[in-house]
Amino acid sequence: MTTEKDYVERLEKIIDKQDNLLSQLDARFNQQNALNEYLFRQNNYLEEDIRKHKDLTRDLNKTVEQQENDVAKLKKELEDQLKIQQDLHKEYDKAIKQLTADLEDEQNKNKELNRKQAELEAEIEKLKKAKATQTAKSESKTAGATYYGTLNTKATEEKKSYNKKTCPKCGAIAEEGHLFCESCGTKL
Repeated sequence: MTTEKDYVERLEKIIDKQDNLLSQLDARFNQQNALNEYLFRQNNYLEEDIRKHKDLTRDLNKTVEQQENDVAKLKKELEDQLKIQQDLHKEYDKAIKQLTADLEDEQNKNKELNRKQAELEAEIEKLKKAKATQTAKSESKTAGATYYGTLNTKATEEKKSYNKKTCPKCGAIAEEGHLFCESCGTKL
């Protein structure tokens, strides 16, 4: 049988154990409170970081949206520039084709003109040769004609002077059929 003393000792042991347990629980409670405070502070930091992250995300979304708008504008401008460039290339090709055709026409005209010029130069050479030949013939005829012409002229003049009358008073030659001298008026 257990006495009261044993009973009290047991109760004291139980109370000591409970005090130990309570001390341990208090220590754990204090650790839990410290951990809760730490987690509360970390939670506040996280909430602040999340708020900052949301702000950054919102700003980033605005920036991305603005960049997308800028890219769309640049894309539109590039498309317009490409269209203008294509139109210019088409006009340039037309101009080159026209200039090439004009150049070919001019070259053909120049060839034709050169051919005609060569024909004309050949014709001129023929005419020069013919003229030179004719001039030579003409000169020989002229030389003969001049000689014979001079003889004929002298003979004609002699003949005329033979047929002409001279004024007995002044010696001037009077024309045939005149009855008076033209110089002095003497009767012939």
